[in-house]
Amino acid sequence: MAYANSAEAQQKELEELRREVSCVLVLEKAGFKLDREATAQRSARNLKFRRENEAIIVNHDGKGWWDPKGDGKGDVFKLVQHLDPSKNLGHVRRELRDLIGKSPTLEVAERTKGVSDRPRREPAELWGRRSAPQEGTPAWRYLTEERGLPGSIVAVAGRQGVLKEGPNGTAWFGHRDADGQFTGMEMRGPEYKGFSTGGGGKRLFGFRADEGTEPARRLVVTEAAIDALSFAALDRFKKGSLYTSTGGGMSPESEANLKQVMATVAKQPDARLVIAVDNDRQGHVYAAKLAAMAQEVGLWSGRISPKTPGDDWNKALRVHGEEAQGGAAPAGSLPRLSDAITTKPATQPDAVSSSWLDQARANSPARHQAAPAPEPARAPSPATARSATSSPGASL
Repeated sequence: MAYANSAEAQQKELEELRREVSCVLVLEKAGFKLDREATAQRSARNLKFRRENEAIIVNHDGKGWWDPKGDGKGDVFKLVQHLDPSKNLGHVRRELRDLIGKSPTLEVAERTKGVSDRPRREPAELWGRRSAPQEGTPAWRYLTEERGLPGSIVAVAGRQGVLKEGPNGTAWFGHRDADGQFTGMEMRGPEYKGFSTGGGGKRLFGFRADEGTEPARRLVVTEAAIDALSFAALDRFKKGSLYTSTGGGMSPESEANLKQVMATVAKQPDARLVIAVDNDRQGHVYAAKLAAMAQEVGLWSGRISPKTPGDDWNKALRVHGEEAQGGAAPAGSLPRLSDAITTKPATQPDAVSSSWLDQARANSPARHQAAPAPEPARAPSPATARSATSSPGASL
């Protein structure tokens, strides 16, 4: 990309870099890793990163930082120069341009000093010792109250062994490779966000609407595990769907693993990929990458994102819940996915027009059927609402 030299253009670029590039990306590029234990003690608003004897605290959602051992602090520009004082503003701008559109891995640092003699437990062992959230437990309340997820969907994910309850109200979402081997877990809670790797790193979190009785023919890919559950709620828990999360940015190994899953799904009749990413710059980057991957394995794909710029699927679910409680929508009703932003599928059947999603739903109003509920619910929820069934190859 060419950058103009006018003062106005340079100022605009500085604002874009400050807005789009997280301090976490700069630290990870420099070899820093997340100190999970110290971060858990501080809260997710203050992420501690370590590199040997150095430490940096990231705050303000990745926009700021400070050095606990010195007086250094500031924005992402000052962080680059703090790590390498020899760099001028031009050097910093060039370095940050390469980080636009990328996501932090939040790889966890292994502690080697200042710990007890107790053997360190591997993530797989920790995962095996935990149980699924139960109604009323801290993680259950976090997911259903703060995140607005239907209890029925939380229960299904727990029964399928992909969701566990961690300490301090955190929810753990297991990642596995295409062969089913555990590789790590996304961890989300009221004051914590991170990823713990078991050696394999991020691969895919995934769960099925129909308990996996038949091979999945519809693969839904989201950016975060909570978004996967949220989309499933808005999606009426469609049969034959595998709802997944990449956990944010993907390594080459993660991409190869996802492509293997795509190839497996592509073998099924009427197979398709639903690219359910956020409505932001990063979502656009992911959508292009995922569509290209699907095209390589011959999998029909289409994108759908929340209508409001900057929103993710959990935000869309929570907004709907607030509207229902406020009387703006009937309690238990669902927002139409056709109200979301959509793009043409990467590999598009001739019979499908540019308004393929709206048309598919409009052409089949008489074929509405009740979607199978994961479990009985006390009140209607997105997981137990009625679902529209459209013609093969014509809907997401």
